[in-house]
Amino acid sequence: MTTHSDALVASDYIVCATLRKVADVFNVELLWERIRSGQDGVFLAEALKRRPRTARTRQRKETYYSHVIVRIPERDYLRDDRLEDGFARNALQEDLVLLHEQHLAQYLDDDMEVRYQVEPDTGLRVGEVRFLFGRGIYIPACDESPAFRIQVAGKDKDSWRTVGIIYPGQRLTLLNGNRRSSTFAIGGWPFLGGQSVLLVQRADDSGSVDVVAEPPSGLILDCGSDGEVMVSDHRGRGLWLRVVALSTEMESSAYWLSTVPKPAKSLLPPDEGTLAVEPEIEPVALETDTGIGVDTQSGHVVAEEPYTGVDHRGRREPVLGMPVNVGRPPEADAMEPLPSSEWPSPPPTPATIAFERPWPDVTMAASEPSPPEAHLHIVGIALQRLSVYEAAGIRDWRIHFDPAGAVVPGHHANAVVRLRIDSSDRVFGEIQEQSTLLNVPSVWQPLTGLALTLQAVPVPMADHYLGWVHLPAPLDLSIRCERDFSFGRGSEADIAPRLLADPQALRWRNVESSGGAGINAEYLGLSRCHLRLQARQGNWHVALESHNMPTYRLSPSGDHLDILTPDTHTRLIARVGELLVVGGYVLSLGSMAAP
Repeated sequence: MTTHSDALVASDYIVCATLRKVADVFNVELLWERIRSGQDGVFLAEALKRRPRTARTRQRKETYYSHVIVRIPERDYLRDDRLEDGFARNALQEDLVLLHEQHLAQYLDDDMEVRYQVEPDTGLRVGEVRFLFGRGIYIPACDESPAFRIQVAGKDKDSWRTVGIIYPGQRLTLLNGNRRSSTFAIGGWPFLGGQSVLLVQRADDSGSVDVVAEPPSGLILDCGSDGEVMVSDHRGRGLWLRVVALSTEMESSAYWLSTVPKPAKSLLPPDEGTLAVEPEIEPVALETDTGIGVDTQSGHVVAEEPYTGVDHRGRREPVLGMPVNVGRPPEADAMEPLPSSEWPSPPPTPATIAFERPWPDVTMAASEPSPPEAHLHIVGIALQRLSVYEAAGIRDWRIHFDPAGAVVPGHHANAVVRLRIDSSDRVFGEIQEQSTLLNVPSVWQPLTGLALTLQAVPVPMADHYLGWVHLPAPLDLSIRCERDFSFGRGSEADIAPRLLADPQALRWRNVESSGGAGINAEYLGLSRCHLRLQARQGNWHVALESHNMPTYRLSPSGDHLDILTPDTHTRLIARVGELLVVGGYVLSLGSMAAP
């Protein structure tokens, strides 16, 4: 079994384990522990044992976490919900509870209950499953009512949106922009350096929720006049945060509070404060203006915003890559999102299973103005020096084009032209049986109406790149401004182009001895989650997430501007029109305009 380096991501608050190549995501035997070869990643039982809740000491026994969120591809979740009314989902939850109680009962405290919750995840591909548990993960009991509502707003406080719910038994809530390391992932999270906000609900009846920065020196917290907290960093980026009490009766509410005194400064780090919970005199059965409603009869938190479409690989639309008609199964048409009025409400859950939580990534409600859009273009393919990978045994790399200049797989019927880079770093243009040695820079016109422009790279890139070829048909992706998007080749990346994922594009001297089986050109210089991008206030904010691969920033004409390198220089602000060279891709940072 292969275990990727990102298969188990753990912090003090959240543990995320990923399992891949699962034939049936509703088969509990394929998720709990390994019973057959071929699956990659970390199984649930293994993850729980590797990351216990408390370690064994003289005074304490070893315990494991018992609240686990299981995330499956949205496509599988929707199919089960529409065809079977959620039968497979509920059966999986019951089976997981039963297995947990059978195999790990000795690792439970007397007051701990086993609760599982299955949720859809738009970022998972077919056959992938994620398990989330930790001190920041809480699944409420079926009869437990929400106590607080978490809301955020921009720096101008023009509109508040709900991002999550806190329950009486939920002590810790972690907020950031990463679905794998947060209780609630907030769309448009402005902090790209891994900072989070931790909400700590006190065990007494004071009704206070402490707001602290995580790590302690990562963010600046300032209390506002109405009990809200301004969360900002040293670069001026920020958002407003508040926690609203959900009280059915003012006199009897144990979580009612008008003011909470701030703890002495000597007891808290400078960046921490206590958030006074803001009372709200309205029933729990409310419909918020943010697309989140609480149904008092079923106890469900209902998300009114429809799901995004899903492509045939199980990823959110739009997804860049090979033409959709290439090797596409007939039943794999992208799903159309349902209108909110047609979205089926979840069935009641069994007594042993907690009710549905808000989806992991709650976005702005349809009633609020949509954020403006920004355009990200893939305008070229960066030609990497294969001599750098000589030890790996790569013989050559072939990039195929159709007559219109679109990149296609080598076996495609319209693949009539190709560029070939050999292990001596020479570039050839090939059509039918003819091969022409090309200079860089130059323009090669193999067909009438098709010209491939090869552009040289600046000196700082020359050790790893020969040049880059302009795509006659650039690929455009519209994304939302003020929202975080990741770019890479892995399943966790929001944008995974896969233009270079042709399995026959790389040819090897000896595949068996070199270990090249399953490796394609997408792997050359590109990490699974390489960059995080955010279009905001007319600029592009770029953060390098790769631990071993750089990213080059170029001017619109191709001149060198900057290099992002791991551990030393990982963040920059780029202007519209500038270029980023990321692995084998040349990205153009496009304009931002209102929809």
